[in-house]
Amino acid sequence: MSTQRKILFSALLIVAIVTSMVISLGVLVRPTYEYDVDKATGALTFSGYNGNANITELTVEHPMVKSKARSEDGPVWQPDESAYVTSVERYTVQNDEYLEEIHIGPHVTNIDECAFVYCKNLKGIYVDEANEYYTDVDGVLYTKDMKLLVLFPVAHETNGERTKTYTVPEGVERLARNSFYKCDTLEEVKLPDTLKELGNMTFFKCGALKLVDLPESVTTLGSDVFSYCNSMKYAFYIPAGVESIDHHCFYKCDHLEQFYVGCGEDEISLGGQWMPKSENSFTAKAAEFNATLADRDAYNAKRLAEEEPPAPENGEAAPPQEEDTAMGMNKTAVIVLIVVVFIPSIVIVGLEVIRNLFKDDFMMTKRGREKLAKQKAEKEAIHQAYVNGEYDDSEDSGETGEKEEENDG
Repeated sequence: MSTQRKILFSALLIVAIVTSMVISLGVLVRPTYEYDVDKATGALTFSGYNGNANITELTVEHPMVKSKARSEDGPVWQPDESAYVTSVERYTVQNDEYLEEIHIGPHVTNIDECAFVYCKNLKGIYVDEANEYYTDVDGVLYTKDMKLLVLFPVAHETNGERTKTYTVPEGVERLARNSFYKCDTLEEVKLPDTLKELGNMTFFKCGALKLVDLPESVTTLGSDVFSYCNSMKYAFYIPAGVESIDHHCFYKCDHLEQFYVGCGEDEISLGGQWMPKSENSFTAKAAEFNATLADRDAYNAKRLAEEEPPAPENGEAAPPQEEDTAMGMNKTAVIVLIVVVFIPSIVIVGLEVIRNLFKDDFMMTKRGREKLAKQKAEKEAIHQAYVNGEYDDSEDSGETGEKEEENDG
């Protein structure tokens, strides 16, 4: 490789290292609250949030600004009561592990469907009664007209315990994208007869969710609606009114064995790999069209009877089931990994690559250069002797033979 190419490669490597460091450190220096201002109207959009363990409640009303005072935990944020937040942008709050409540003020007119994504300890979103665009029902976020369910909090509680059964009220026509995203303790959701559409990833990774009965009013199933819902078993029924099923709708629903579709195959639009084909699932059977709900119920009853566990003998209790536990990493652990492991590693590796790349050029000690020059001169002398027919390798052969005899002895 020429020196010019080495320099170009090194420059690209340095840029990559610096970019990685900037992105990594950006997590640490990112402000707690971020807002965008519409220059034409002056409207404020809540666009970013980087929470910490000291903030368990978030209010979306006035923009939060840094005060000159500081506490032991860092800068102090105070609401600027001269302005109002009117909208919340997509992915403003995501993967937060501390928030338990979010309060929406009366001036908020637009909340993106993916504004609050997977806040794993969020118990409720509460809306000011004066808000004309949104409302809440026991901490579940809806549009004011109750036609759209925007978000069901992951850690929603009923009577002090994580909610396992939820009934979507009549009048709701659509479940928003990600509305039940990773609600992993939810076991049953009852849908209203007014429901028309389930948005993309509605029940994504709801691992405890059992079979859902879709009402006849449903016309659209988005992509990945039931992906990774591994507690749904046997057969699933899709009503005749469903006009389209988007791609990967039932991805990795490994325990679903059969699909019954109420309409004909030519009456529905099917997205790619909408059935649960994956490396861990069964080989999907072809869906049965022009079927009925009774077909599904009969199949499930038969499969349930086949897998019914035998009653314990002599009154012995059935063996306890092992709990499925999962380990997660909090932000502190991630920050420690970034600072202690990731950044030093990429710097060390990068420097070592560059050093080895230029060891023949200029990144070498004086003694190393002299040794390298001597080796090159010796190799050149031997090569020239071969060319001139002056090189006699008998001495080397003799030495080699003596060494072999010594080794044999």
